[in-house]
Amino acid sequence: MILLIETVARRYVCRQHDVDHIGVVTQAEHDERDRRIIRYHLGPLLDPADPPPPASGRLHTLTITLRRRVVELVVPRVDLLAEAPVIVPLAPFLAARLRLPWANGVVLLDDQPVIVLDLRRMAADLALGLRLTHA
Repeated sequence: MILLIETVARRYVCRQHDVDHIGVVTQAEHDERDRRIIRYHLGPLLDPADPPPPASGRLHTLTITLRRRVVELVVPRVDLLAEAPVIVPLAPFLAARLRLPWANGVVLLDDQPVIVLDLRRMAADLALGLRLTHA
């Protein structure tokens, strides 16, 4: 199953099994097992030109549970795609040039390329404090 993730300005897809839970944003700082919750707005995390969603709208969290921490990625919209698109892996020369390996392919949706994100890898890197640095 494939999830379509919409930020304010962009669309991404990910594999549903990368996400442990989809829910609404809470103010909790720890989960039920007392693991620290780290929250990021996905749009600005990947692209500084993508503004954070307005606080007045309904926001969703994509929760990825790691051994010692929980990472929640906040987005305005998440949908399950009815038909799984064909994922084209990134070419090795392109993948080797990524700052962090959070993208692992591309799909065509409505004749437009959409990046496939590896949210589990992204969450592990964010838990370690690794983030994209935009020049």
